[in-house]
Amino acid sequence: MAVIVIVGLARSGKDSAADYIAEKYGYSKYTFSSVLSEMLEEKGELPEKEKMIALGDKLRAETGMDALAKLLEGKIGQKDNVILVGPRSIEEIEYFKNRFPKLSIIKITADASKRFNRKSRMDPQGKKEFFGRDSRDVESKGMQKVLDAAQSELKNNGTRKSLHAQVDNLMKRINAAN
Repeated sequence: MAVIVIVGLARSGKDSAADYIAEKYGYSKYTFSSVLSEMLEEKGELPEKEKMIALGDKLRAETGMDALAKLLEGKIGQKDNVILVGPRSIEEIEYFKNRFPKLSIIKITADASKRFNRKSRMDPQGKKEFFGRDSRDVESKGMQKVLDAAQSELKNNGTRKSLHAQVDNLMKRINAAN
């Protein structure tokens, strides 16, 4: 079983890279945020970004910083190749590292201005709020440790085609190592 984890700040291109890997290389994609959105929907609530953040914080406070990893593992089962998108704590990374020794961690980066311009209607609309979320992730959830755990980095400041070319080069190395 090959497992890839994609990390990065909001709107860096994590899902774009993961969707491409899933489509071209046949990986099953799972996002940490999907666990939260499903839980909110089960309670009859809309999966709004702020509600998802609050629920994630609550789960981590109550059951440990690897809470979402444990919940996500239950969804994965025994798939052949899996890509996991968006862990926010080093404990989530360590949880999967302990289960999948050949885990590959990819960091997607992009200039702050590009990330802000990619924001969706689900994101905070002002720069202060958008980048405040980065600060909260880095400072209170330990996101910097997550970013530092990456073995590879892809810079997503260009076109989608450019990102895909970088992914293809990296996948050659990952496939050779497995």
